[in-house]
Amino acid sequence: MAESILVLITKPPYGLEEAFAGLRLALAMGVNGMKTTVLMLEDGVYNAVATQKPDAIAMPSNIDATKDLYAFEAPIYVVKEDLASRGIPESKLFEGLKTIEVSKIKALMAEHDIVTTF
Repeated sequence: MAESILVLITKPPYGLEEAFAGLRLALAMGVNGMKTTVLMLEDGVYNAVATQKPDAIAMPSNIDATKDLYAFEAPIYVVKEDLASRGIPESKLFEGLKTIEVSKIKALMAEHDIVTTF
């Protein structure tokens, strides 16, 4: 039986439901006691930006969905190179996220029984 899951968030926070669904899946796994990790990469790094205003478009907050994972001590990583290629400085991320170099992704994936992409 699987004991850990890595949820890859590759889509932007709004306009599509994938990112929100991935964060909620991670939360469900954490609530049920599974070791859960989230990795935001590619356009998924936009989910890490602190200045999101989901209320302006009447959408649920992906920041809140991400911060809900903190209660379950789920590490949440953001790929440095994907931030840089999109012109997002680390200072624009909300508190509690950790950055990771793209070269570390393979090792992170190997630490988990299940890897799923949103």
